[in-house]
Amino acid sequence: MIVLHFSPKVEETRLYIEKMNVIRHFLQLFRIKQWTKNIFVFSGLLLSLDTLDWTAVGRSLLAFLLFCCISSSVYILNDMVDIEKDRLHPRKKLRPLPSGSIKLRHAVAALLLLGPCTLVASFWLNPQFGCVVAAYFLLNVSYCFKLKDYVFVDVIIISTGFVLRALSGIFVVEGRLSLWFLLAIAFLTLFLGLNKRKKEILTLAEGSHHHRKNLDKYSIALINEIIPMLTSCTILSYSFFIIYETGSKLMIVTIPMALYGILRYQYLTSRTDYGESPELVLLKDKPIVLIMLLWLVVYVSLLGQPFL
Repeated sequence: MIVLHFSPKVEETRLYIEKMNVIRHFLQLFRIKQWTKNIFVFSGLLLSLDTLDWTAVGRSLLAFLLFCCISSSVYILNDMVDIEKDRLHPRKKLRPLPSGSIKLRHAVAALLLLGPCTLVASFWLNPQFGCVVAAYFLLNVSYCFKLKDYVFVDVIIISTGFVLRALSGIFVVEGRLSLWFLLAIAFLTLFLGLNKRKKEILTLAEGSHHHRKNLDKYSIALINEIIPMLTSCTILSYSFFIIYETGSKLMIVTIPMALYGILRYQYLTSRTDYGESPELVLLKDKPIVLIMLLWLVVYVSLLGQPFL
């Protein structure tokens, strides 16, 4: 019988690697990359730049962090509910729960700790913000257990989640409410959601209905008919926001930037695998990142400039 003896340093290294793997798996469970979706919380700052102060910036940063926590709670719950279906997906099967990297009981503990603490902190920050966060969580609980099975209802709920993100950011800084801006977000995220469904159908092929019940009710032809309408609605809503609510005709130069961003995304979904993960566009595609930065610089520079 051979007995292996490890030196203390080797054992410490092994324990360190195991600890780092656990941390990495939990970060994957929280879906850190998808936190980019929560930048819509900063909508309140964008709409209130003329009355901006450091207190509002700090409250928005805290609101962003809290929305990241509540969205991670939703992701954990969704992964728990869909664990068997995700094992059939070529990429989702690698997630911590389907792959077995994190045990189900540990995910439940994380959810029970993260969810309630985030809700309490949200109401402490601002009661209206807390109500929006609670509404977002309840809406997504309904989505996880039943509503995601209904065609079009699923993408409408996803879109509503983004509108709630923007609305929460407006409430937390007590900023100006813009209906045209919120409509533009709603149409844009419907556009992204349907592109996601389209890519899922193409990726999963004949087995798509085993992963998501309502995918067999969607069709590529149907989605291709709807997407141009949503593109038009997005640009029109954004244009009305720019023309009637920003106070400067110079801001119309941002409209072609918004149009380019949408067209660029449509191009990417037809040529790459970005369509199934919209957040990857914000992280990987340089033209999209550059046009967003350019839009932000122009928007901040021209906001409040007088009409010509």
